Amino acid sequence: MRFRRRASEGTRSDVSMSARRRVPVWGLLLGLGIAGCAGTQTPPERISSPGEALFNGRVKTDVTCYRCHNGDGTGTLRGPSLARRIPKLTDDEIVAAIAEGPGFMPSFKGKLDDAEMKALTAWLRGRFPKTNEADNASYP
Repeated sequence: MRFRRRASEGTRSDVSMSARRRVPVWGLLLGLGIAGCAGTQTPPERISSPGEALFNGRVKTDVTCYRCHNGDGTGTLRGPSLARRIPKLTDDEIVAAIAEGPGFMPSFKGKLDDAEMKALTAWLRGRFPKTNEADNASYP
């Protein structure tokens, strides 16, 4: 004797299909949430240097550091604050990081000429000055 399921009883495939339909929705919401954590540009009237204008995507549309690091370099969920990183780097190391794109950061090699790279480095150095080793030493 065969038993038939009632219409109200779900089958394994019904449950799986329902769960499969929800996964893309949650994935979409997660993606939108992460995308929504993008940085904001510094308003044009508050930009005081060519390097800051570059950082904020105001000079070249394909150089948009602000999207991950925020317009002031304080970071977002997409990219870290530069306040702890930049002071530890030499100017040459800053240039190399911008050109190579360490970790998940994209490479900007070929997108900035030497003058633009210097302007960006100068702004970052002014915004996040190099710390003295004596400041980091612990005294008894």
